Amino acid sequence: MTDWDTEEWTSGAKRLLEWVSTVDSDRPVMLMVRHSHREKLHNHHDTMNAGLTDLGKRVSREMGYRIPTDRKAHIFLSVVPRCYETAQALSDGFIHQGGEVIDMDPLPTLIGPEYSDRDVWLNLNSNGENVTEFVNMWADDEFEGIEPFNEFSVRLIDDTVRRFLALKNNMMHIHVTHDLALMCTKRILFGRPLTRDDREPFLAGLGISIQDKTPILFVSSTQNRIDLTGF
Repeated sequence: MTDWDTEEWTSGAKRLLEWVSTVDSDRPVMLMVRHSHREKLHNHHDTMNAGLTDLGKRVSREMGYRIPTDRKAHIFLSVVPRCYETAQALSDGFIHQGGEVIDMDPLPTLIGPEYSDRDVWLNLNSNGENVTEFVNMWADDEFEGIEPFNEFSVRLIDDTVRRFLALKNNMMHIHVTHDLALMCTKRILFGRPLTRDDREPFLAGLGISIQDKTPILFVSSTQNRIDLTGF
C-alpha cells in the first residue's frame, strides 16, 4: 500500500485520472488541479512561500505515475513553491512511466489576481477554509484593492481554457494552481455562486475534453458542456 492508496484526500485526484482514462486518446485533455499536501499556512507570507510536505511530494509523484502516457504533456504552473514542487513531482512520475513532458511553463494567472491593497487578503483565511465565500464576495464586488473579478476571469479563461481549446492535436495541458484560481475557474464555468462543497482536496480539480468541437467539463464524476459566451 502507498500513500496514494491510504490518504483519503486522494479520492478527487483518483476520480480525475479515472475520467482521463475514458477519453479517447486522439482527443486533447486539460486538467486543472490544486497543489499537493502542503505545509500549514499561518499568514500571507506563508501563503506566498510555503512548500509541500514530504507526503505531498510523494503523492504528487505517485499521481504522475498514474497519468495515462498516450498524450504528450505541457505543464503550466504557479511559481509559488508548493505548486512548482507539485508540478515537478508530477512530471518526474509521468516521465518515469514513459510519458513525455514537452515543457513546464510558469503562468502568473495561476497565482491569482493583481491587488493594490494587501489588506484585502485579511478576508481570506490563511488556510483557505472560506475560499468559496471569498470568491463569491469578490465576484459581487464587495472588496476594494483587488483586480475586478470580471477582468481576472477573462485573463484566467484566456490563459487556460481558450489556450487549450486552440490545440490542433491530442496534447494534455496540466495546470497546477491554488485553491483561489481553481475556485474562480469553477465559479466562471458553473455560472453560479460557489458552495463549500465545491472546494477541492489536494491534487483534485477539474478536467476538460473536446467532443464534436464542443468543450466538455468534468467535475466530481459529472460531465457537462461548457458555455463560454461572454468570455
